[in-house]
Amino acid sequence: MKKLLSIILAICVMLTASITAFAAEKPTSEKVMKQIEGAVAYLTNGVDSYGVDGAVDFSIIADSGADVSKFADAFLADVKANLDANGGKIVSSYGENITTYAAVITALLNLGEDPEDFNGYDITKAFLAMDPTDDSVAPSYYRIITGALIYCDDSDEFLEAVCDTYISTYYTMGKGVDYYGYSCDNTAYFIDAIANGYFLLDKYKDVLDDAMKVLETYKVNGGYCFNPEYGTAPNADSTALALMAHSAYTDDLDDLDSYFDIVNGIYADLCTFEGSTTGVFTYDGDESAYTTKEALIALSYYYFDALLQEVLEELPEEEEPTTEVTEKAETTTVKETTTKTNTSKKSPATGVDVTAVSASVALFAAAGVLAVLKKKEK
Repeated sequence: MKKLLSIILAICVMLTASITAFAAEKPTSEKVMKQIEGAVAYLTNGVDSYGVDGAVDFSIIADSGADVSKFADAFLADVKANLDANGGKIVSSYGENITTYAAVITALLNLGEDPEDFNGYDITKAFLAMDPTDDSVAPSYYRIITGALIYCDDSDEFLEAVCDTYISTYYTMGKGVDYYGYSCDNTAYFIDAIANGYFLLDKYKDVLDDAMKVLETYKVNGGYCFNPEYGTAPNADSTALALMAHSAYTDDLDDLDSYFDIVNGIYADLCTFEGSTTGVFTYDGDESAYTTKEALIALSYYYFDALLQEVLEELPEEEEPTTEVTEKAETTTVKETTTKTNTSKKSPATGVDVTAVSASVALFAAAGVLAVLKKKEK
């Protein structure tokens, strides 16, 4: 966790020299949060509890910033029972696997728990004892794994091995990720996962830049399509994941205006697929849990873009953030700011809105320049 604070300080310094005025039409963070809450309500309707076997899904909804406190006690009890039964290891019905470890760690952090000392167990240690070169991981799950590694000390070598495995197993330069074929969705998930490696390890810029170019080949009027070979009509899933990817990675900190134009435009396209219920998204005109889940992931990232634009708007005209941002970061502990994947949002465990507490942190966390911060600090 100590590495995260050093990243925060570095980003603060960069942003104080790079933020300009912006002209992009922007939504309100309040609207985005209502969509997040609506999506979570829809996805959890009829669900009584989550446990280790449901950790992947739970990590996604807990990561969103919505209030998931009603699921907390049962989830924490199931994780403890699983650890007790397996001698400090997490073993799901699929066996001991790297994805479940990552999802459990992410969920625990969102519930305000310390995975390095959860009921006396260091779950991060067990996580790092797994094989980082396991190539059986589904491509869409790598983002959960690399995201969780941000919170694990001494994990750089492990993270590098995970990223290298993902790239060598699935990525082709100029084409993207091949998983039952090439698609916008596959490549978008790749960008999100590898962005964590880029920002922590200062590697993979070449492959990420290539992936971003590939992603844009799926852009069509009204959003993004799955694959032009099957038709060029936009769909909510691909549009949502393109928003996630753009929000997770940009290599240009000097032109936030253009960045906001891009993500705001994709968000506007995504909203055209929203159904009659706030936060519930459609596929072929019908409400879809799968589509809504992918939209939720994107909105959880984009929330900070909306928040950042509001923060910037409140700054005096032509005045840039001062070193006070850095000073605040230096006096803010990771424990105080961590509870996803994101900086300053509602505490999932309490439902308390903490955005006002940490506007300076949101300034860089929401810039879309660092998936690490946009997903892991609150």
